[in-house]
Amino acid sequence: MDQTITDPTKGGVGLGGASASPNDAGQPLTLAALDRAFKAWISADPKDVDEINGVINTVGVAFEQFLVESAGLRWMIATDEHGSDLAVFGLPSAGDVLFYPANFVAKRWERRETDFLVRSYGEIAGAVQSLRAETRRAPRPWWKL
Repeated sequence: MDQTITDPTKGGVGLGGASASPNDAGQPLTLAALDRAFKAWISADPKDVDEINGVINTVGVAFEQFLVESAGLRWMIATDEHGSDLAVFGLPSAGDVLFYPANFVAKRWERRETDFLVRSYGEIAGAVQSLRAETRRAPRPWWKL
C-alpha cells in the first residue's frame, strides 16, 4: 500500500501505486501532474481504507503546500467543535483564511471529482490575493491619518 507521492523532489507522480503519466516522470511536482495522478488513482477504484485515507492526506498536504509557498499562508493545528486537524491559515484579523487540506480532498473523493487542483488553486490564491489587497486599501480611522 503506497500512500505517498512518488519521490516528488525528484519528479514523477504516482499515488497508491497508480502512475499519472509517463510525461510526468522525472519532472518537478506540479498541480497539473497531481491532478493527473489523483485522476489515475480514482480510476483504479481503490477500496483499501488505509490507502484512501493516506492518499487523501498526501494530496491535501501537497496541494496546500503550494498555497503556503505562493500565497503567504502558514501551517497550523486548528481546533474546532469537531477536534484538531492540520490546517493552513493566513490573514489573521483581516480575513482569517483557514483551509483543512484533508477535508478539502476528502469531499472531492466522496464525489469522485477529479481535475480540481489547478482550478481550485487559482480560485483560492486569487481570493487570498484579493483579501490581502483589500486589507491594504482599508481606510484608516481619521485619528490615525
